[in-house]
Amino acid sequence: MTALLLKLEPIFYYSGTIIAHELDEFSEISFCMTGQCVIGYEINNQKRFCIKYSDNFVVGAYDLTFNKKSMFIYKALTYVEGYFIRKEIWMDLINEYSTIGLCIKRNILLNYLLKIRIKINVHKERAMNLLK
Repeated sequence: MTALLLKLEPIFYYSGTIIAHELDEFSEISFCMTGQCVIGYEINNQKRFCIKYSDNFVVGAYDLTFNKKSMFIYKALTYVEGYFIRKEIWMDLINEYSTIGLCIKRNILLNYLLKIRIKINVHKERAMNLLK
């Protein structure tokens, strides 16, 4: 997978930058090395963030790998630095190295479901019940 390392490009987000809105399509996976990012949702034009990542996190892996639109809002809380890989290159690498690719896909799916989707959906459900 040294091919992956050779294809990485530098990226940064300023504090307060919305990395992705709900229903956005990801065109790259960002491997963020420093900084903080929050993940949340929007109800009645109010953004609510319930997950916070600090240093060494990945943005867009699930959505890009499984060709899905973003279900949540990703926002840089502080200045974020890291590297990204473009969608075409990522998909080529996953398909070329299929044995490792299957393991990576499984880990991405489990990480997304357990650490992001379930937590945010619980918060969102509580917020919806309070609004009713």
